[in-house]
Amino acid sequence: MTDETAVPGPAESVRPLELFFDLVFVFTITQVASPLTVAPTLLGVGRMAVLLMLVWWMYAGYAWLTNALDLDRTGPRLLLLTAMAGFFLMSMAVPKAPGHGPWALILGAGYLLVVTVHLVGFIGTSGHRGIMRIGPLNLASALVVLAAAAAPPHARLWLWTLAAAMEVMTPLVTRASGFAVGAGHFVERHGLAVIIVLGESITEVGAVTSRENSVTTSILGALLALVLSAEMWWLYFGREERESEARLDRVPAGHRSRVAVYSFGYAYYVIIFGIVVAAVGMQKAIDEFLRPSHHLAALLLPLGTALYLSGLACFHRALAGSWPLPRILAALATAALVTPAALWNSGAAALATAVLALLALIAWEAAEPAQPKLEEAPHT
Repeated sequence: MTDETAVPGPAESVRPLELFFDLVFVFTITQVASPLTVAPTLLGVGRMAVLLMLVWWMYAGYAWLTNALDLDRTGPRLLLLTAMAGFFLMSMAVPKAPGHGPWALILGAGYLLVVTVHLVGFIGTSGHRGIMRIGPLNLASALVVLAAAAAPPHARLWLWTLAAAMEVMTPLVTRASGFAVGAGHFVERHGLAVIIVLGESITEVGAVTSRENSVTTSILGALLALVLSAEMWWLYFGREERESEARLDRVPAGHRSRVAVYSFGYAYYVIIFGIVVAAVGMQKAIDEFLRPSHHLAALLLPLGTALYLSGLACFHRALAGSWPLPRILAALATAALVTPAALWNSGAAALATAVLALLALIAWEAAEPAQPKLEEAPHT
């Protein structure tokens, strides 16, 4: 028997302080995406993927922490507020960290603060044994991010990539054991992250359309982007989120941490990354609303949408043990159809094609008979 059989922390639902914490997280996500919005390049996509991994991995780590903390007490509240300060430092530094100046150092210092508070916060909770295994590795990755500030700008991305790889490998090395996972709080906490990132994407698209002089582009572009975001929301919250709680709750306590890492860690990163890339793609499609786009920006909308659908498929696989064929096919179809529409027709055609592709997927899944019994989650 392992310590995972311990009763989960006191959290049964998300508390107001966690929502306050998320305000800083969404600002950090916006800052991570902002350089790609200004200059959509392959290097920009890669840099965003690495920095988003660093940000998301520790944000997700705080979902595990707040699952075990009693936020009615002053000490845990102050810890979480201190972590917010670290994330806020990171958010201010992220856009300028690749260049010269002190911003890379500020990013590293903020990240080290976030990781240290995360480790300290687990002491005295049901996850204290688990954090003793992963905490030192998290600290090592944070020190790599800090050390990157001393590297020349052209080499900095490689050190950030190393730190992100260390974060990703940590659960595999330690087998992600020693933590109690309360399914209800855990699912709600991560679902709020999806809503927050989707909401921020709508805000960014709205800001772009408000600057357009063309009424047609402003109104039609905004509505198409809103419908596409609503479809992305539907595909997760229509059924997947509700069933994910039941599936996670049915996983034996000794395996729940590992299943949670694969579903709400790895797969969720792909989901969040897809939303962010798709949001930038929507903005670029509105910029090129009535003309074709012959550069990389045209690929962001199909790439982001396909990544989102792929992340949903991986999420379902991790919890249910089976691959959702409609979502895999929809990811491939979206990439195959939206790309030429953007390259050779217009941003409007690209947005409309993406909307129709997701609408077809929603209709396909709605026509499927309901499963009489949830599939067993993989326990190995």
